[in-house]
Amino acid sequence: MRIVHRIVPLLRALFRSARVDNELAEELRFHVERETEANVARGMSPENARRAARLKFGSVDDAQEASRDDRPGASARQIVRDMRFGARLLAKSPAFGIAAITIVALGVGAVTAIFSVVYGVMLRPLPYREPDRLVSIWTKGPALTLPRMYPTAADAGEWRRSNHVFEDIALARTSANLNLVGEGEPERLQGARLSPNLFSVLGVSAALGRTFAADEEQVGRDQVVLLSDGLWQRRFGGDRAIVGRRIQLNGLPYTVIGVMPPDFQYPSREFQVWVPLVIDPLELTRQETQNYLVVARLKATATLTRAQADLDAIAKRLEASYPLTNRDRGVAVEPMLESTVRDVRPALIALLAASSCLLLIACLNLSNLLGARAAARSGEFAVRLALGASRGRLVAQAIAEVMPLLAIGGLLGIAVATFGVRAFVALSPPGVPRLESVAVSVPVILVSLSILVMTGVVASVIPAMHAWRADFTTVTKDGGRSSTVGLRRADVRRVGVAAQIAFAVPLLVGASLLIRSSLKLAEVDLGFSPERVATFHLAVSRTKYPSDAQVAGFYERLLQSVTALPGVTHAGMVNRLPLAGNQTMSIKVETAPGAALEISAIDSRPVTPDYFASLGIALRSGRSFTERDDALGAPVTVVDDRLARSIWPRQDAVGKRVQRFDGVWCTVVGVVAHIHAHGVDVDPRPQVYWSYRQVTQDRMVLVVRGDGAPSALIAPVIQAIRALDPDQPVYDVRTMDIVVERSLVQRRLTAALITAFGAIALVLASVGVYGVVAYGVVQRMREFGIRLALGANSRDVTRLVVREGATMALVGSAVGLVGAAALGGAMSNLVFGVTSSDVASFAAGTVTLLSVAAIASYIPARRASAVDPALTLRSE
Repeated sequence: MRIVHRIVPLLRALFRSARVDNELAEELRFHVERETEANVARGMSPENARRAARLKFGSVDDAQEASRDDRPGASARQIVRDMRFGARLLAKSPAFGIAAITIVALGVGAVTAIFSVVYGVMLRPLPYREPDRLVSIWTKGPALTLPRMYPTAADAGEWRRSNHVFEDIALARTSANLNLVGEGEPERLQGARLSPNLFSVLGVSAALGRTFAADEEQVGRDQVVLLSDGLWQRRFGGDRAIVGRRIQLNGLPYTVIGVMPPDFQYPSREFQVWVPLVIDPLELTRQETQNYLVVARLKATATLTRAQADLDAIAKRLEASYPLTNRDRGVAVEPMLESTVRDVRPALIALLAASSCLLLIACLNLSNLLGARAAARSGEFAVRLALGASRGRLVAQAIAEVMPLLAIGGLLGIAVATFGVRAFVALSPPGVPRLESVAVSVPVILVSLSILVMTGVVASVIPAMHAWRADFTTVTKDGGRSSTVGLRRADVRRVGVAAQIAFAVPLLVGASLLIRSSLKLAEVDLGFSPERVATFHLAVSRTKYPSDAQVAGFYERLLQSVTALPGVTHAGMVNRLPLAGNQTMSIKVETAPGAALEISAIDSRPVTPDYFASLGIALRSGRSFTERDDALGAPVTVVDDRLARSIWPRQDAVGKRVQRFDGVWCTVVGVVAHIHAHGVDVDPRPQVYWSYRQVTQDRMVLVVRGDGAPSALIAPVIQAIRALDPDQPVYDVRTMDIVVERSLVQRRLTAALITAFGAIALVLASVGVYGVVAYGVVQRMREFGIRLALGANSRDVTRLVVREGATMALVGSAVGLVGAAALGGAMSNLVFGVTSSDVASFAAGTVTLLSVAAIASYIPARRASAVDPALTLRSE
């Protein structure tokens, strides 16, 4: 009840203030009337009686004013009045208002958008139970050549049995390529094979139905499937009766046992189905090896350090017990979230740093604008102080007056951020993790509001503090032209502009580095010709084509059908496209009769005979594969010229021998040009190729070169595939030009964003230079007139003014270059073909900024040089 008694008067004071004033006036009038009647009864005349009553009770206006100050919420009403006054100031000076609101919107919008991405990808907890206890476990290779590798099932089994820090350890494989047929067009589904305990490790349950049972990891009981929410909605219309139905995957009947929640996207958002993981017993005896994702849940009392130490001890025991397979094999334990975002962390941190620099520039620019307005109101502040206002009251007024500006700019900034986040998600490459979590969320808005409040306080209070330092006599006498406080204010504004330039320099240097990197990437010789090439991914069902010979026969018939299409010049197949990543294996190469060298990681690709011609990969020597290079023929291989030069320098590689991964020795029949297999900016390993009839894989990519636009080939090729096998899905269809573009999209997106931030920073910094120089010109018009009257020419005045702007730009650039050099190391992972300390990039960014600053100074300098000395002296 006490709270109610406090809240009710507060609400009446805030929202019924006029009514309270009227009630007080009525009460005072009542008392005046009663006092008047009493005075008349004492023998006074009516006029004297009323006058005496009024003198006793005082003025109604004074009573109302005193009452307002004593009512609850008096401070809030004062803030509202100050905010209204601030809104009137904006309306009175629309140019100032538009400039200030734009600055706030740009600064807040940029940092909100990028922080939304950083929070959604890097900081937002994973959508699992107690995600801080989830860790990923990796195998560390020898030295630093392979810092992370996927563990084997045998190692994971030992970790599970011998550890003292985990509640449980689960495994997953991402190679479950399942063809869905029936109930519509055939479709290839990205699937994963999961150990049944993975769901308890992650702490998730099915939204509909159930997850895997422990006995479903056995052969014969593993034909059950879980659907993603997206696939369930898209393919099956959200039918809740889907649980218990059978669907055809790879020609086999699978029973749908459940549908997962929308936010379950393990290992990533591309996965649509999950089936039980069945581990071959030979893997547990280390006779065969497959690699797995391994995730574990820490015990409540365990730490990451203790887990690392525990697995290190197990790794040493395994190395001693299995020297052939576990030599130099360590273990790395890291938080699951860190493993998920490792590859995109450098780019996101660079974008966050760039947006923070932009926000600081915007804050300084806004401070200069408000400082100029506060300087113009120095007389007002001095009068208020002289009349008894406290400096705390003026601080509150300065903050309240800027609130309408911040509110409008903040709302526009959040709108800009929302648009920017949507554009970022739409333009981001498929490899960016957790994009579904990226949004302008409540935590991000709270951070933005905090930034907005801090920006407003800093940008409004500091200029106001400088403005009220002038005393009443100085500011009201001759405009205060000789005031040293005015000079100090000018110095503060110059420092602010120099600071803006210092923050802008790293952005412009970073933009220059990334632009030069993009130009270097455009010059890279990929080793193949992507023009006029269309690509089609296929995953052949081993149920329908159980043997390698049947799979190869299907590929041969398909190539014959596609090659016969009008407009097709070449057609070939490969298991993995260039720029799509490596598929590595260990091989041995014959260096001399009886001598061999083992190469632990080389890129390996089975291809069809016309693959090299289809992609325009040059044949350096020897021949390509033929259809006679089959399982019954002599084992053969084709190597690239990088491997040939490094292993057999100044020799003909044709005729040499290479031992395949399965121990078979193959004769080199040809040497082709080296290509970029992993990415345009990454070229780590040489390549070796096998005949698709001797090394057969059920996942292949059809590469078709035409004599016209590659998009015109897509429909006829798909029709040819369906005519050959109506149940064969075709997926990830795109031209090779798009494949190349996709490999560069992350770099180009980062470069575009930092360049955009740099351009905005350049504009803000130039506006800051222009504003300070122009304001100084207005303040010094009398000085310039006297200089011209005493014999100075317009060139001298122009030089004097430009020198002021150039000095600010030079000082800011010098400091900014130091900052850019200090931050250069952070960009080492983002540049290609240039170093992070590239002199040309540093020079380009600095010269651009200095040039714009000089232009911004020259415009007001021309105005200063055009002053009429006669008018100036006459005004004196």
